[in-house]
Amino acid sequence: MSRKPLNNEKLQSIQAEDIDTVLQMLKTYLKEQDIKPLLASLETLRTDPQNAAHQEQVANAFHELGPFQGAALTYAPLLHIFSSDDPFADL
Repeated sequence: MSRKPLNNEKLQSIQAEDIDTVLQMLKTYLKEQDIKPLLASLETLRTDPQNAAHQEQVANAFHELGPFQGAALTYAPLLHIFSSDDPFADL
């Protein structure tokens, strides 16, 4: 299953401080071992929040979380900008 392209309009507003908050929440409430690739990609994105390749890396890591996506969104709702705009497009 392929993902839809990211919504660049939403991503233009993301700042390093936002990513810091996401990282803090995820590390506080979820087991790091369960979301290690996502944390690593967010750390990379924090260095350059407008970098499209880094944004895509976060989106891929989020997509690969599988059942942990819901938990990640619960504690870091900002992550929704890394999901496709239409979650039912492939149905």
